[in-house]
Order: sequence, then structure tokens, then C-alpha cells
Amino acid sequence: MSRLNGWDWFEPQDDGLAEDGRDHWQSCFACDAGQKVIRELERQILQTALGPDAPASAIWMREGQRALVLQIKRLARTEIKGGNRR
Repeated sequence: MSRLNGWDWFEPQDDGLAEDGRDHWQSCFACDAGQKVIRELERQILQTALGPDAPASAIWMREGQRALVLQIKRLARTEIKGGNRR
């Protein structure tokens, strides 16, 4: 019996693996359209700054957005030859 820590639901699950061994996150973002979505999220969220006059609420919101984009990127990574991840 495994113990859940409250965040385990956000981890990729093995029960839904495709024939190529990818889970739904990896399958979705491995295609060209998925890669374009990730690049656009990176450009809009990770590669921009709010500026010195941004209110604290905007900074908190941006940090939540950054965390979500980074989580999507982590879940979408797939194994490639040599054990490296992309």
C-alpha cells in the first residue's frame, strides 16, 4: 500500500501508457502542436518580466503561472537515447 502525500495525483500514472511507453502528458506535448504550445508558454511566462512597478498580487500570480509551466514541462519530458531527457 502506498502512501499519498497530497501531490501524488499530479505525477504521471503508468496505467495509461500508450504503446510507445509515453503517458498522456508526453504524448500530448511530443507532437509539433504540443511543442509549439510549450514554446509559447515559455515565451509568455518564463522569458518575460513584470517590471519594478508590478503589484505584489501580479508577482504572486506570475509565480503561480511559472510553476505551472515548469510542471507541464517536467511532466511532458520523454526519455531519449542515452537516458537523456528533453
